Amino acid sequence: MNIKKTTATITALSFIAAVTLTACGHDPLMDDEIEKPEPVTIWEHTTEEYTEEETTEEVTTEPATEPNKNGLGTGGDTFTVLGWNPYDAPLLIANWLGADLRDVKNGEDLETPDGVGVNFISLDISGYDAYDNYDRLFNRGDDIDVYLCEPDWALKLLNDDSRSYPIEELGISEAEIYDMYPYTLEQCRNSSGVLKALAYDASPGCFAYNAELAKEYLGAETPEEMQSLVSDWDRFTEAAENVADKSKGKVSLADSLGGMWQAYKSGFTSPLVIGNKPIIGDEVREFADMAKKLWDCGGVSANGQWTDDWYMAGQKGSTMGYFVPAWGFESGGFGIESTSGDTLGKWALCEGPQAYWWGGTLLAVNPATDNGDEACDFLYASAVDVGGLMELAEQSSYLPNSELVTEFLIDEGFIPNDLITKNYTNGEDYLSILDRNAKGVDLSGKITPYDADISAIMYSAIEEKYLKQGESWEDTVAYMQDSIAASYPELD
Repeated sequence: MNIKKTTATITALSFIAAVTLTACGHDPLMDDEIEKPEPVTIWEHTTEEYTEEETTEEVTTEPATEPNKNGLGTGGDTFTVLGWNPYDAPLLIANWLGADLRDVKNGEDLETPDGVGVNFISLDISGYDAYDNYDRLFNRGDDIDVYLCEPDWALKLLNDDSRSYPIEELGISEAEIYDMYPYTLEQCRNSSGVLKALAYDASPGCFAYNAELAKEYLGAETPEEMQSLVSDWDRFTEAAENVADKSKGKVSLADSLGGMWQAYKSGFTSPLVIGNKPIIGDEVREFADMAKKLWDCGGVSANGQWTDDWYMAGQKGSTMGYFVPAWGFESGGFGIESTSGDTLGKWALCEGPQAYWWGGTLLAVNPATDNGDEACDFLYASAVDVGGLMELAEQSSYLPNSELVTEFLIDEGFIPNDLITKNYTNGEDYLSILDRNAKGVDLSGKITPYDADISAIMYSAIEEKYLKQGESWEDTVAYMQDSIAASYPELD
């Protein structure tokens, strides 16, 4: 399938119901007539390893000239994109400039058609450590025009008007992004409902399982039969118990407690904090009791996520299934990623017991940018323009954050890489499964600035106190409360 040849067709389809709109000087109805600029040769690539040491060195940023029509500074010599890792930003920059991705990754010199240099800063750290490092860079006054952030900690930035700029004021209207998955738009809003970021990908998850083991221990011969056995958490628990019993404890249905928690918490019906009070409700207890039942019988593996044992369990056949997000099909380090060996081509996919999301990346603009026009253009090219979204699908296993683009890719039978083709039975239509789960996630009114930390505290307490140490639920809850109070003394 030639993705580039379809861009004009999809562009026309995606805006067929829209009136004439203007964003960053673009007329969406005419985007299929816009050619990407040719690659150019001036580029300053730096990878900054931020340390805990405070600096007294005076940092200056490039002076801006007159603000643009949207109130942002212009005239900066360098357009700077900040990310916590080196993966996504080069792809987005290459798509934006029409450059060769290899040149961007290799640090080739690039600039915009107007002669503005492009600089990508990768901190080369985990997402968990990113916010504190971003905080230091903002406080230090570093030159940041656009930055990437994770939904888990984005709200801290989106709630701060000095660190994020409204998308509507940037020049991109919500009418232009009507086909983004609704849950991603919730992640892009601040606590007042103002859209302060855009997501170029959606990161729902699904359940990947060894089809031979499923047939042997559960009698499931098709993904549809497997889905009927794990379609909710009660059925999933029953299936896990059956697998553990029939295999005499040698095979677990679920890869890890962490994978189960990631899926389960997406179905919470209320936020983790209401008003000023953390909520440790019935749903948390229900997960803990389910986890204990499966932990004790071996229905869930005791391997910790991201360890060699966790990965190799899928290769050796001691783990039947993994909870896998969209990004896991390419570079997540999951046990399904067999490139050779006994499990190659034996994996299959189904929705699993819960529509859930896991990860994803948002793009936001620093209000102090001195390249406001470039910032708007970069966000538009990365998260709104259909050609950019199609390129994203072609270059990665990501699910484009556009229901219309995804529908087109599904109709075309598009699969982005050979690993997916070789590793799954019958060339799994994984986009359809991810699309259904993405549409099933509901985050309306459930996002708080504390979610990442409180979720981690809850999970850790359940695993360490309730399961491993066998403490009572009351003592486990008390431990959660003490840990939350220590992290957030302002909460009740």
